[in-house]
Amino acid sequence: MVEAWPRASRFEQRCFELLRRAYVDARYSPHYRITVEELAWLGERVAVLQQLVKSACEARLDVLRAEA
Repeated sequence: MVEAWPRASRFEQRCFELLRRAYVDARYSPHYRITVEELAWLGERVAVLQQLVKSACEARLDVLRAEA
């Protein structure tokens, strides 16, 4: 997961925290704020996560097909 959600810099840590809090805070807290830059970075990371999940699923399906 670190590949999809790096947290080496303060910006990356803040974005990850914004994402973690977004599920509840974005709906219920008038104080939740996210910048265009943060949202764009998170969108890029979601694309990386999608690719990682796709690759992992395809690899697992290949193993299952080989066993069948």
